[in-house]
Amino acid sequence: MNEDQINQNLIQLARKMGKRNASQLLSVLGRDKQFINALDTTVGQELLKHLVDSIENKLVLILQEKDEPQDRSELKAYMGLLAKFQSTINSYNKNKMIFEKGSV
Repeated sequence: MNEDQINQNLIQLARKMGKRNASQLLSVLGRDKQFINALDTTVGQELLKHLVDSIENKLVLILQEKDEPQDRSELKAYMGLLAKFQSTINSYNKNKMIFEKGSV
C-alpha cells in the first residue's frame, strides 16, 4: 500500500467512522503493529519458539504422567501467554483489513 492509498483510506475511514473512531482504530493498529514488529525480529522469533517448546515439554511430561504439581501451573501460564499473543495478532490482522478496505 503506497502513501496515496494510505491517505485515501484515512479519509474514507474518517468519513465512515467519524474522526474519533478512526483515531481509535489507528491507535490500536499502531499498538498491535509494535507487537507484530517485535515478533518479526530474531529475538521475537526465539522467544516465541521458546514458549512453544516449553508448552510442548510440559504436555509431554503430563501425558507421560511424569509431571510435578508446578508443571501444570506453568503450562497454564504458558498457554495464557500464547493465547494473548494469538489475540493480539488476530486483532492486528482484523484492524489492518478494516483499514485497508477503508470501511467498517
